[in-house]
Amino acid sequence: MHIIKGMVQVLGTTYRVVRLQVGRYQVIRIHDDTVLGAFVCGPTLEIIGRSTDVSLMRQIAAAAIQQGKTSWMGRQVGSPSRTERT
Repeated sequence: MHIIKGMVQVLGTTYRVVRLQVGRYQVIRIHDDTVLGAFVCGPTLEIIGRSTDVSLMRQIAAAAIQQGKTSWMGRQVGSPSRTERT
């Protein structure tokens, strides 16, 4: 299921950010409903797809992350603590 995460504006143009799956987002230019490509949020930012302007996609992805348009998933580190019985 695709979830619209919101809109971001970069260089005077508005883009829709749509979550395709966990950590993967599609970017659509609102003006003409054109899909520019996608990005993946992981240890490093990965730009995927159709866009010929990678720099623009990086700016859009950065704006989406900074404005909270991407999901953050807390991950448990280590094992859960256990209560000892005496």
